[in-house]
Amino acid sequence: DGAGPNTLHVHPLLCISLLSLLLLPLSLSCHSQSRRKELREDYKTVVETDINNANENIANLLQNTSCPALKHKLHNCRVSTDRDFVSSLHLLSCKMKKLSVSHTDKLVRSLLNSLGCHCPVEKPTREPTVRLTKRTATRRRRRNQQKTRRETKKLCKSKAILSAMTRCYQMLNSMQMAS
Repeated sequence: DGAGPNTLHVHPLLCISLLSLLLLPLSLSCHSQSRRKELREDYKTVVETDINNANENIANLLQNTSCPALKHKLHNCRVSTDRDFVSSLHLLSCKMKKLSVSHTDKLVRSLLNSLGCHCPVEKPTREPTVRLTKRTATRRRRRNQQKTRRETKKLCKSKAILSAMTRCYQMLNSMQMAS
């Protein structure tokens, strides 16, 4: 078979090494050395404007819609250490990116650049299968209503994430005032 006795022990070690790399926490994939002063400056120069623009755009789209309370509570921002702060904002940024709301794309990019982080790569979505059956107007209308509800839900979740991000930066800025 050509495999010597030493090669049998290499495969499990290789698998364990690869698995440990895959399971590293998100916070370790970021530049957690980002200092609060730099993050405050980025907020004042870029991020604050992007958050305000995204908030305004989403508020306009949700003008006559009330958002229900979120089923799952959003991650609370922790600013006790730089690493905690970066980790909190990174998590919120990746949640926002995953929603794929076009009005928040610029914000997500500027936040991730400021933090020095990337979001984990998502699995590609499967292409929908095309059915040969005749689609009726009722089905089409129902599908459009469902799509509208999904978009509204995404916008509401984006609004909640924006609010959480704003609170994070407010906490960071209030710590500066106290020190």
